[in-house]
Amino acid sequence: MNARPVTVALSAALLMAAEAQAQRFVAVPPPPNQPMAEDFDPERALFFAQPNFTPLRNPEWQPLEDVVGDEVAEDTPVLVFEAGGETLVLVSSQMSYHHVAQGEMAGEPWMVTF
Repeated sequence: MNARPVTVALSAALLMAAEAQAQRFVAVPPPPNQPMAEDFDPERALFFAQPNFTPLRNPEWQPLEDVVGDEVAEDTPVLVFEAGGETLVLVSSQMSYHHVAQGEMAGEPWMVTF
């Protein structure tokens, strides 16, 4: 089996999660022309004037071997995918905050949702 380098994205946004959580989002009524199922009760939903989660765009990548043990524990749940011929890793807890990550690797655009 060929061993290929694996890189992991660690965003400053993850480190600032507490600060981002401190921001309050203002609930607004649903858009007036929003199509809804007949049995949907908009009183039980929260609509926000701005997105609740900020997508992770073009993260900085670091070799996985450089961060395991220091910034990432060996048993940390991760998402592994290939893009632009590279094996890439996103930390699951970071993706739980962002829900969408996107970028470009070797000229190829990619997007991951969680």
